Parts: sequence; structure tokens; C-alpha cells
Amino acid sequence: MDCRKEELLSNQPYARLKLFCVSFTGVGFALLATILVAAEDTILYAVSKSFPPAFILMCNATISVGLCVIAALVVRPQWRTECRKQVLLTLTYGAFACTAQVTANAAIFIIGPGNAVALIFTMPVFSVFLSFLVLDARFRVCDIVFAVCSSGGVALVSLSLGEDGGNVIQSDLQRFLPPFTGVLLAITAAVASASALIVAKILTSQYDNVHPLIMVISQSVQFLVVSCFLCIVFNQWTMPGTVGSALLLAGTGLTTFGGVTVAVMAVSRQDPTTVSLILALEVPLTFLAQILLFEFKFSWLSLSGIVLVATSAVGIPLSERLRDDDKREVTHGAIDHPGKVAEERQSILEQCDH
Repeated sequence: MDCRKEELLSNQPYARLKLFCVSFTGVGFALLATILVAAEDTILYAVSKSFPPAFILMCNATISVGLCVIAALVVRPQWRTECRKQVLLTLTYGAFACTAQVTANAAIFIIGPGNAVALIFTMPVFSVFLSFLVLDARFRVCDIVFAVCSSGGVALVSLSLGEDGGNVIQSDLQRFLPPFTGVLLAITAAVASASALIVAKILTSQYDNVHPLIMVISQSVQFLVVSCFLCIVFNQWTMPGTVGSALLLAGTGLTTFGGVTVAVMAVSRQDPTTVSLILALEVPLTFLAQILLFEFKFSWLSLSGIVLVATSAVGIPLSERLRDDDKREVTHGAIDHPGKVAEERQSILEQCDH
């Protein structure tokens, strides 16, 4: 027994080093996911100048499904369905995630990547409200503050769009739809993303055999069906004219799949709160790309709104982490001093009796 204890103590520095390396790798994956997602948003807006929207979505979905098939052949995920509810929840997650992707891409086409991403990052606010309604989570005062902050950011971004109306070269959707339509689509994407997270939380908490790749496949397949339907209805089939345009179209699917996959890898190595905070860097990255690459007019209203939304996107997960740390300290205190806790409890009961 003593030899085993000495062995564990001797290996403790190596265990700590290994834990640090895993955590550092998780941060690196989160940063890479942020760059990939920001690149996806930028490429989507760039190709919207040359191709119809539905065709872009179809190419994106086709490449994502193809990569999912390759990943499934390599990983070979096992999925044992325990009941119909599990299948329904998986399909529901895919439906919400598909809705979020379609509406988010449409918002990017209309109001630009930076403005759209800023509005989509109101998603944590909707997650708080949906958690309160569906998961019976506690509602805190700081959640209301961040909700007001996020709403103010949405209002400022909307006002800025009414001021400058976009950029020099317009996409097809920008010619026919007003900027406020892009705002509504971005908010819809935020609500759908929050709903997908809630469904994923229910699914993973009730069933232990849920592989993340199965959820990505559910989203990608439904995304392909919807995008093909939109191509047929609006007759937006076309072909790339140059190798460069074909590579840009391929880049949309590669960055979409890569961003989702790397984000999952990041969460598996680092806590979700840290990953969420790092992913919030997507907002300033895409806003900067929007100004530098696409000649969007700089607006202090838009910048102020993006700062407010980013503040709420960072503040909500950060406040949750602080709350979890407080709970952990209270739990450790109860374990370390059980007699003191019992005395305090007895004192409270006596006061209640009097």
C-alpha cells in the first residue's frame, strides 16, 4: 500500500504536466475553431457576389455530408438507439441546427459577416431563457442585465444598417431584401442555435451512447435536403466559371465541417465555458474582415452594438463559471468541516423553533 502511494506521489508531477498539456491543447483547438468559423463567414460573403445563395448552401452541405461519410468510415461511431425518443431528439437537434445554419448564412449574405455574427452571438441570452423554461434552471439578476445589454447591441447594429445600407458591391439577396430582414434572420439563427444546445443537453444527459458525429451527421444531412429543395424551388443551379471560384465554394464546406469538428475536440479537452469565451473572438475577427475586405463603411453605432453583444456573450458563461466555483467551494467546505456545518444547521433549527 505504501509503495503504491509513493508511486502515485512520484508520478504526480507528470500527471499534472499531462493535464496541463491536454488543457493547453484544448485552448489551441478552440482558437483554431474560432479562426475556421470566422473564415467560413468571410468566404460565404465573398462567394455570394458570384453565385446564387441556394447554390452556395447546396455546395456547402454537399461537402459537409461527404466529409461526414469519410469521418464515419474512419471513426466508425456506434449508435445503439434505446428508444424512439432518442431518435426523435437526434432529428430535432439536426432540425434546429440546420435552421440555424440556413438563416445564419442568409443573414451573412444580406448584412455582412461581422454584423450577422454579432447578432447571432445573442444566442447565450436565448439559451438562458430556454434553460429556465425547459430545464428549470435558476434565473439570475445578471442574466437580465446581459439580456438588456445584448438587446441594446441588436438595436444599435440595426440602426447602423439603416444608416449605411451595406457596402459597394451587393449580393443577390442584398438587392431584393432590406437590411432589417438580415437582422431578423440573424436573431432566428440565434434562437435556433440556443434551441439546438438545449436539445443536445437533454439528449446527452439522458443517454450515454450519443456520439457527437451522429449529431453532426443529422445536421448535415438535413442541411443538404433543405439546400437542394431551395435550389430546385428557386432554380439556382449553376457551375463555377474558374478554378478560384470552385476552390472558394469548396472552402465553405471545408471550414464549416472543420470548425464544428475542431470545436468538439476543444470541448473534449477543455471546459465548455473556456471554449465559449474563446469562440466569442469570432465577433471582432469577422467585423474586422468585413471592414478590411469588403469595404463596409465603419460605423460607431455598429461597433458599439457589437461591443455590447460581445460583452453579454462573454459575461454569461463567465458568470456561470464564477457561480460553479462558488458552489465547489461551499461543497469542499462542507466536506472538510462536517462538524461545523452540522452545528450551524442545528443552530438554525433552534432559531426556527423559537
